[in-house]
Amino acid sequence: MKAALAAALISLTLHSASAQEFSPAKVYTSNFNSSFKLTASQIQSAQLDSVVVESLENLMSAEKSQLAFGGPDEDDFYTLPLPTNTTSLKPGQILKVQPVTDTSAYALPPNTALSRIIYTTTNLNGTLIPASGFILWPFIPRTFPHVTPAKTKPSKPKANLIVWTHGTSGVSAPNAPSSHRYLWYAHTAPFALAQAGYAVFAPDYAGLGVRYTFDGKTQIPHQYLAAPAGAHDALYGLRATLSAFPDNLSRDWIIMGHSQGGGVSWSAAEILASQSTAFKDLLAGYKGTISLSPVTQLFKGRTWVLPLVGQMMTSIFPDFSLSEWLTPLGAARTELLRQIEGEFGVLGYLFTGEAENQTLRSDFFEASYHAEAFSKLADPGRRDFKGPMLVLQGREDLLLPEALTTQTVEETQKKFPRGHDLEYVVAEGVGHTPILDATRYLWMGWIEDRFAGRPLVKKGWVRSGIESFLEYGRYAQFSNSVPLWAGLAEYSYLVALSL
Repeated sequence: MKAALAAALISLTLHSASAQEFSPAKVYTSNFNSSFKLTASQIQSAQLDSVVVESLENLMSAEKSQLAFGGPDEDDFYTLPLPTNTTSLKPGQILKVQPVTDTSAYALPPNTALSRIIYTTTNLNGTLIPASGFILWPFIPRTFPHVTPAKTKPSKPKANLIVWTHGTSGVSAPNAPSSHRYLWYAHTAPFALAQAGYAVFAPDYAGLGVRYTFDGKTQIPHQYLAAPAGAHDALYGLRATLSAFPDNLSRDWIIMGHSQGGGVSWSAAEILASQSTAFKDLLAGYKGTISLSPVTQLFKGRTWVLPLVGQMMTSIFPDFSLSEWLTPLGAARTELLRQIEGEFGVLGYLFTGEAENQTLRSDFFEASYHAEAFSKLADPGRRDFKGPMLVLQGREDLLLPEALTTQTVEETQKKFPRGHDLEYVVAEGVGHTPILDATRYLWMGWIEDRFAGRPLVKKGWVRSGIESFLEYGRYAQFSNSVPLWAGLAEYSYLVALSL
């Protein structure tokens, strides 16, 4: 990256230019409502130079300032009353509902409303755990009157639901999108969907938001990039959401995700095909899946995932050791990342660029069986799935290369050549997160067609490409700003700009 990233925007690195080289974060404001300082022992053990220290402290101050009501550790919503009996709990059960969330600490569009829930889900091991999520409500619900017979039409319109599965925000409790002022993706997805008239349910994923399990002391690991675990969070959260708001929500729904969430939405379609009986209550309203820039081959893209995945591997493989993937310096910096609980942007300053060779083992895949075993459990693709599905990928995606998504689609088609509807679209000149904006009219139209009951224009396995209307060089590649909350004088901000 030639220009320095803004302090407030760096936490969105995954969504923009995280595959490029990091440079020191500039200070764009002196009045964050939070501050952060590394200790001398943290600096020494992680072997941080002054430039990295300044950048990390600036980034962490910006990240903490983006937490609504101080985030999960200060917001009572994320604390569960200790249940006297958990044996009767089932996945998809509501544990806590906040029908009206105070939006004064959020940077939401006018005339949107917010709710939050805590519900039961299962991790990759099948263990029952709590998870949180949010529901973003439209001002005017988009309805499709001709779809519902007149005699069964409700007196009050109900909103169709999009299950939104987000890309990487981090792996710690404070990294929950429901606790971020702009709900992590802002106008690129949840705001746009709500303003188009859809209700949006978004799981935080287990381990993000709710910190402790039912005993109030055992920390929940976020099983990062284990797509089936995230898919269970989404599907069980959908069940809980429908039960919490039956008067407001239609039973019709679509699941849509990006990056980590693109893999999650794809995996959800696979779960619906393989566990149809378990989700029979949801299948009747299922209208399809959208997967954008999906993680499909976890370890073939970037080694930057190793510290994040490595933090939770013992929750799946108890015999795993970080030393299989990381150098001693890498393990020390992973411990620092765990302590400060930084979002994705912090990762770049600890493990990429020159630090990569010093922190990550080049032979990690061969060092033990764990990487291959985890990939077989976690990667979506090459399995049966419930369609229809729309997969959108940018050709210039430096974070998750187009070749990997194309290979996954082709190998899935080879295994299931008939009886499936999957449209794969490659957008020329488009990067990782910009795919959401560049192809918005496509996925918005696809969503409308599914809810309207229109037949697929393209059935079966379909591959196509799209190019920009004008010469690509005339388009802005990335967003120049990020929503920053402006409320009381002591919480005011300058708008941070970057590449």
